[in-house]
Amino acid sequence: MAVSVISFIVNKLGNLLVQELTLLHGVSDQIEQLHRELQRMQCFLRDTDTKRKRDEGVRHWVKEICNVAHQAEDVIDTYIINADRYMRSMPGVPGFLKRYLLVTTDIVGRRRGMAQITDIMNKIAEISASRITYGIKNLDDENGGGVERPVPARMPIVPDVEDSDVVAFDGHMSALVKQLLHNSEKRSVMSIVGIGGLGKTTLARKVYNSVDVKRKFDTRIWITVSQDYGLVKLLNEILEQIRKDKEKLEQREVIEKLRGSLKEKRYLIVMDDVWSRDVWEQMQVAFPDERNRSRVLITTRFLNVAKYADPNATPYELCLLTDEESLELLLLKAFGNQDVEANCPEDLRNLGRQLVKLCGNLPLALVVVGGLLSIREKEYSAWQRVLETMSWHVEGKKCMDILALSYEDLPHHLKSCFLYLAAFPEDIKILARKLIRLWIAEGFIPRHDRGTIEETAEDCLEELTQRCMVQVVSRKSNRRSIKSCRVHDLLRELAVSEAKEDGFVIIYNKENQDAASPPGPGRRATFHNLDGLKGLTIPNIRSLLAFNMRQPNFRDYVAQLKLLRVIDLKGADNIKSLHKEIKAMIHLRYLGLRSTCLEVIPSSIDYLQNLETLDVTDTNVKDLPPTLWKIKKLRHVLIDAFGPEGPPPSANLPNLQTLYRVEVPKSWVGGLPNITSVRKLGLRFGFQDRGKILSSLLEKLHHLLSLTVEAVTIPSGIDTRAFLCHHHIQSMELIGRWCTSTTVGSHEFPPYLVKLRLDGSRLEHDPMPTLEKLQHLRVLELKMDSYLGEKMICSAGGFPQLQRLRLFGIEQLEEWCLEAGAMQKITRVSIVGCRALRVVPEFQRLPNLQELELMVPREFMDRISVDGGEDHYKIRNVQSVSIY
Repeated sequence: MAVSVISFIVNKLGNLLVQELTLLHGVSDQIEQLHRELQRMQCFLRDTDTKRKRDEGVRHWVKEICNVAHQAEDVIDTYIINADRYMRSMPGVPGFLKRYLLVTTDIVGRRRGMAQITDIMNKIAEISASRITYGIKNLDDENGGGVERPVPARMPIVPDVEDSDVVAFDGHMSALVKQLLHNSEKRSVMSIVGIGGLGKTTLARKVYNSVDVKRKFDTRIWITVSQDYGLVKLLNEILEQIRKDKEKLEQREVIEKLRGSLKEKRYLIVMDDVWSRDVWEQMQVAFPDERNRSRVLITTRFLNVAKYADPNATPYELCLLTDEESLELLLLKAFGNQDVEANCPEDLRNLGRQLVKLCGNLPLALVVVGGLLSIREKEYSAWQRVLETMSWHVEGKKCMDILALSYEDLPHHLKSCFLYLAAFPEDIKILARKLIRLWIAEGFIPRHDRGTIEETAEDCLEELTQRCMVQVVSRKSNRRSIKSCRVHDLLRELAVSEAKEDGFVIIYNKENQDAASPPGPGRRATFHNLDGLKGLTIPNIRSLLAFNMRQPNFRDYVAQLKLLRVIDLKGADNIKSLHKEIKAMIHLRYLGLRSTCLEVIPSSIDYLQNLETLDVTDTNVKDLPPTLWKIKKLRHVLIDAFGPEGPPPSANLPNLQTLYRVEVPKSWVGGLPNITSVRKLGLRFGFQDRGKILSSLLEKLHHLLSLTVEAVTIPSGIDTRAFLCHHHIQSMELIGRWCTSTTVGSHEFPPYLVKLRLDGSRLEHDPMPTLEKLQHLRVLELKMDSYLGEKMICSAGGFPQLQRLRLFGIEQLEEWCLEAGAMQKITRVSIVGCRALRVVPEFQRLPNLQELELMVPREFMDRISVDGGEDHYKIRNVQSVSIY
């Protein structure tokens, strides 16, 4: 980890010497010398990663190096802030004269900076001399420079495999499903009990998604509890899953609504990762017992929790895998999508059996070691090296030792990426795009000439998933990119332990929220489920992240946190404006204020010339200051609802990747801003010249992948759709009357379109004959009044790749005809708010349909009723039917 710290600061110093030469006048020579000395230290540090685990002296030596490197970063960043303030204090003075005055006038500041850097250089010299005492070598002398393995051009996508699909869990699942569906009418509680890493959550998920369970329960709900749970938050989460809307209710009200919503339903509620008896004690009152065979399934590590939830039930205790089951799981992970039988020779199987013994037959350890093998050559010597390393590292077959081995095997930039996951609360679902932007803002991702830095970060996340250090929750509709992920609690425990030892992050929670000083040193601070901060001083941190924080006294900390690179305060409920002191945070890269009460962004935002991401989604921000568009390093500007005006034609934003969502200013008619790197674009037009503007834009936006267009007027003249067919757009949303025509043609859509949403387009002719010809379309949504006709027909062979279809608010639709051979890959259909629909579609013709969500007229529901409905046979083979 120390190598990562030094590498980051070395790269930072190199960039500063190129990009900030003006502000470094007077100290640039000293910084260049410091840059060279830290480069030398990198070579020594490569020999310390394993030694520091078993040698207290080496551990102390490494900490000294990290401390002095951080000290150097603080001194230089502070010097730049002061120099920047001095430069800005001379408005109207020409740039060359400012530079001259900076050099000649700020003598005191330069002398102080030079003295501090000299002091740091002396410390580095002392530390470097002491390395011989600990036997630390210069790995450049031994291996040609100790060059880090480069990030591959693009990580291959290995299919996400549910480990239990083929290993050992089928018998467990059958037994649990049988227990869930037994004939007892009263609400009962079942529990899966076992140590961490046995696969309790994986097994519960298989039961939850089984065909028989989906058919027997009207409502299925999954919540993850964890150690640091919030009762009201969990109850609201359950209500949201039932009612499909987001309400934030107080405890008494949410319990009443939950009881009312569940009273008439046969429900299954899974409570995953329960640590305390109090959880069941507090929550059971919300789950009514109407003697209709409702069930609750709990996963826990603790037998006393299981017995307390239902003293009359026998907990289902998971055991370790057998040797053969363990070998099967290990090889499944090691070979990924390859045929194990055909590709695994006997000598590798023998090594696999020895690795199984070291893993102690524990599923999580086997999965992680299998992920480690998956990136190795499938050769005896490569696997033998892994076995020898494990035999030396692992004592007593401890799972955490095995996980730590996989962590130590990570390249240095991936170690930083993995440790950053310690900042997130336990069991949280993490949005990949947010994680990637945070990694970039923190400086973890190496920059390459090929592709964007976001693509490199995606490759890093893919490699962590391939190594089984991170679990994929979902992928985007293109199936390539990860949409969300999570970390197993034992792997997070490892990340927290390593992050604490390295001073990587300080974690504040309910246990230490009243501490007068930080619980150890750290460059980042994260706050979990706290009401606020109480007079806490956190010097020189670079990142401030908060999760479920209420009433943070943010303004009290802005003045003391001028060196921040990242601020993310999602959900903090009392932030209405940004304190004027924020303009001093000139190093800020990421400003995340999603789901806050923010109303105003100050015009001084342009002081933040390093800002890359501004996220004010789900806030009360109505306008963006024109000064925002002066920040050339902007990469992502995220807004929830159309309203704020986009950049003026004079704006030069060569790095902008995301602009979502903005009102198109009329000034664009006379010229367009430089946003040629944009990949995701959301625009709202309030005037009729959008055809001309879209035409000019799409001719320039060669990297555009996602486009959202809202029109509040019907265009005249140019047909806007004609320009879309020439694009490689993969996702498109068209809102409003975007064309005077009442029909569509297949030539009007991008040929590689994967996701399409139409909303309010008021088409009078059936769009399905056109849309079903889109060969790559996987997701289709037709929303409020997008189609005004009474009948839709999907023909044989149509929609060859479609997987999800949503019809919402198509109020005139009476009949949807599904011909045999249509939509053969579709897995999910949702029909909501189609009030005139009476004829039940031929759902039995969709062989892969797994989920059917319906909010339809009573007559429709009667026809598919299990109790004598004449069309029930049409949905009989659908695994999950949800009716609201």
